[in-house]
Amino acid sequence: MIFVTINNILIQVKRNITVIQACSTLNVEIPRFCFHNKLLIAGNCRMCLVEIEKIPKPVASCAIPVSSGIRVFTETPLVRKARESVIEFLLLNHPLDCPICDQGGECDLQEQSFLFGSDKSRFFFKNKRS
Repeated sequence: MIFVTINNILIQVKRNITVIQACSTLNVEIPRFCFHNKLLIAGNCRMCLVEIEKIPKPVASCAIPVSSGIRVFTETPLVRKARESVIEFLLLNHPLDCPICDQGGECDLQEQSFLFGSDKSRFFFKNKRS
């Protein structure tokens, strides 16, 4: 067992887990699309970005193992802006006509965009790839 600080709260966690798993033990909600406890780590959705002390850029919390004394921040302005940018990029070519979607109102992307995205886009073109 090792000690980790998440959002200025010191907790004790198992040694061989990732940052996102350590955050879930503290009931800290981190958005994700590709992470699942029983699957291999992909780290390609980039939604689970967190800030770690002494690391200059946000990192994918699903791909970083915890280490003793690590300090993790999940709600800083840098993290919020990074998540907002990831959602904006994911929605770039996503169809905006949700009623025709196969998800039928249960779209994880739509829920994440409401929670972590922006209400405006920087892209103003009509033709989207499908």
